[in-house]
Formats: sequence, structure tokens, C-alpha cells
Amino acid sequence: MVGLLTLVQSVSYIDRFLPSLVLPAIKRDLHLTDFQLGLLLGPAFALFYVTVGIPFGWVADRLSRRAILAFAIATWSGMTAAASLAASFLPLFALRLGVGFGEAAVAPCAISLISDRFDRIRRPPAVSLYMAGSFMGASAAFLLGGPLVRWMEGAPPIVAGMKAWQTTFLLVGLPGFALALLMLTFSEPARTELTRTATASITAAVRFIIGRWKAFGTLFVGSACVVTLGSLSLWNVSLFQRTWGWHAGQVGISTGLMFITAGPIGTIVGLWLTERWRAVGKKDTTIRTLFTGLAIGAPGFVLFPLAPTAGLALCGMFLGFTGQAMATAAGPVSLSYLAPGQIRAQATAIYYLVISLAGQMLGPPPVGWMVDRFGDPGALRYAVSIEAAAVSIPALILLWLGFGAFRRGVEQLEAESAEPIHG
Repeated sequence: MVGLLTLVQSVSYIDRFLPSLVLPAIKRDLHLTDFQLGLLLGPAFALFYVTVGIPFGWVADRLSRRAILAFAIATWSGMTAAASLAASFLPLFALRLGVGFGEAAVAPCAISLISDRFDRIRRPPAVSLYMAGSFMGASAAFLLGGPLVRWMEGAPPIVAGMKAWQTTFLLVGLPGFALALLMLTFSEPARTELTRTATASITAAVRFIIGRWKAFGTLFVGSACVVTLGSLSLWNVSLFQRTWGWHAGQVGISTGLMFITAGPIGTIVGLWLTERWRAVGKKDTTIRTLFTGLAIGAPGFVLFPLAPTAGLALCGMFLGFTGQAMATAAGPVSLSYLAPGQIRAQATAIYYLVISLAGQMLGPPPVGWMVDRFGDPGALRYAVSIEAAAVSIPALILLWLGFGAFRRGVEQLEAESAEPIHG
């Protein structure tokens, strides 16, 4: 089950990162501004991703999570393939909305399934494996997608009249339909960690989170910063082209290698820290890991765009991705320690609504807006650096101040659980 969910996560990130690989060609063929590119990279995906996640979570707390995932995968795969027909900004924007709609179901269903299948001791490795799918998908997108785009730009069109970037959308979207069918091949676990007070409703989930707003707020702020920093890598192809003269294939391979190496390293280090703190009786182990990862990754994201050479920029990017990987898995695990079983999918949807809205809206669009205001495409490197610093410094401060509130939230759920919690 976890293996399939990891594959789903990987494929979702391939589709999510796909526009960044063909960004220059889309800009050229559709005559777009940098701000419009920012809208395609951020809000076009995030608008439905954050708004329909809660309804998906409500359904997932009641019905088959496998069936929901099968429907969602087929939806976003169809939207990705249909983007091959887009010939202007608005249709492409609308289809990216559809991709966000489908992918909104993944996290609520996956985190709920994994949390019910594994107890608290075994849960962090399982969630970490699932979350590693994001780095696997991103690395695959860049390692395979970058060279693929480069090759197709010089090859005859597969479909007459179709641009290379349009063909890319078609080829990436179609395999998702097979993955949708695989979601029906495993059994669903029973729901666990139920409390006597929580009920499976959206209002109950919202009330629960508001009642523990300091604990959840600490988690939301830290994870939103992680998502924001990660979303800045959507500008990588344009950044390396404009700053160091690289082509899409070079950027794709280099960025993919960063993901595929830094991702596992950061995940393993994060798990090691979590287990080490758990062994000495800490109740806030996962939030400590999130803070540590962010403290390691933030300097890399701030400094790598300003590097004098592409090689040094890759070193900074490696540091950033390593810290991001440490922090990424810690967020959903932390959430599972705060939310009871009846509302876990809905709480996960609310969590992703908040962090995705912040991350996608505060990530790519402001960067594009700043570049347009600077009036110089080469200023992209400064815009990315400014954005990374502006979001990471306040987040680190608020995370540090929220350790105690998060720890009390974990202890409170343990005390209220109707079923015994192992570990």
C-alpha cells in the first residue's frame, strides 16, 4: 500500500513540475509575461488544490479512500494530457486548475491510510517513504523531462502541428490512467486513534483545530515555509538559463540529481533525528525535525541564486533540498499526532489548504511580479533570493516559539484517545 501511494506521490509531482520544464517555450509560443508564468506555476495549480481538498477530506473520512484516489488520479492525468491542446493562456490556466483538483485528494487519503495502517512508532518511516515520492517525482521530472524536452525540440512532431511542449504534456499525462486502476488492488485499514469527542464533520475538524490553534498554527507556519521554498525551484530552468546560460536539458539533469541525492539523504537524517529524540522521551520530536530541516535548508535557498557560478549554485541547492527533505516528511507525521482518526483526512486537507495556499501564492507569483517590476529578466536571481529570505526568517522564529504548544497538543490527543496508542 505504501509503495503504491509513494508511486502516486511521485507521479503527482512529475505532473506538478512539468510546466517549469517547458516554461521558456510556453512563454515564447503563447506570448506570456513573467507574471503570467508565475500564475501558471502557482495559483493555476493551487486554486482548486486548496479549495477542494476539504471536500475530498470529508468524503475520505466516510468512504473508500482507494476509490477516491483512483478517481483523482484519472482526473489530473486527463487534464495534463489535455494541456497538449492548449493554444493560449486561459485554456492552459484552466487545465492546470483541473490538475490541482485531482491532486487535492492525494494527501488526505494517503496520510489517513498510512496513519491507520501503522502505529506511532512505525508511522514516521512509512510517511517518510510516502513523502520521499515528492523528491522521486521531482527528480524524475527534471532528469527525464529535461532531456526529453530538449530532444523533442529538435525532432519532428509526434502529432502534426503540435509543439514540443504540448507533446510533453500528452506523453506525461496518459500513463496516469493505469496508475488509477492500481489503487483498487489493496485493502483499506480500519480507522484508528478515535476519540470520544470528535465527529467526522468539517465543522468538527475546524473546531478541533481552532481549539488547539497554537499547536496546529506552529505546524502550519513551518510547513507553509517549506512548501514556499520548494515552489521556488519551479523557476530553476528560467533561472539557470538567464543567469548562467544553461539549456533546459542541463538544468533538468542537474536539478534532478539534486533531488534524487539530497531527498534520500535529508529523509534519512530526519528519521534518525526523530528516532533519537523519541528515544530520550521527547513529545515534540517531529516538529524539532521540521525546524532543524528548515534551519539547514533556508540558507541554501537564499544563497544559491546569488552564486557567481552555476557549480556553486548547485552546492547551495543541494543544501536547500537536503533541509527541505528533512522537514517535508515531518509535517504530515506531526499532523497525525495532533488529529484524531475521525477527522484525520479532513484535518490533513485543511493542513494542505493552508500550507499550499501560502506556499503556491507566496512562491512563484511574487517572484514573477518582482522581475517585471525590476524590468530586467536577469533580475530573476535576486527576486528568488529575496522571496526565500522573506518567508524563512519569520517562520523559523515562530517555529521555535511554538515547541511547547505542539508538545501539549500531542499529549492532549494521547489522553483523549478512546483506543490505546502504542509507543
